[in-house]
Amino acid sequence: MSRNFIYKVLGALVVLCAAVFWLLSITMPETFGDFSLAWAGVLLCGGLGAIMLIQGLFQKNNVSIKKFKVWIGVGLFIAAILCLVSALAIPGNLVLPIIAIVVAAGLMIAVFASGGEKWDEGDNHKVGYKNYHERKAEEEKQQQKENNE
Repeated sequence: MSRNFIYKVLGALVVLCAAVFWLLSITMPETFGDFSLAWAGVLLCGGLGAIMLIQGLFQKNNVSIKKFKVWIGVGLFIAAILCLVSALAIPGNLVLPIIAIVVAAGLMIAVFASGGEKWDEGDNHKVGYKNYHERKAEEEKQQQKENNE
């Protein structure tokens, strides 16, 4: 089994779990009455956000895809926090600091996932890089050398 398949199965299980709990809260309110749509959102966004963060950290992709997955995971965690605020009625003055902590943690995770590399770092930043004109001059020298021999 490939890792992508496992991530897809985990994502499907998170969605299924949230849907089942939400259905149980409607059909059996005496047992699952405290589970609301907001809690389903917390479960759904938190689970999918965790999967995206794990993919961003551990998959072998280029830097821009890794950072994209990390930031999608952070966005899902922010959505989970907003659902949690509506589920628990957290005071409004605590919401922005919590979101700021999640964004800061996402920034740190993005740096660790990319290894500090920029997504647009090209060959011209590497030691010994020769531009087009330098390569063309070397080719002409090589051809003159071959012609003289």
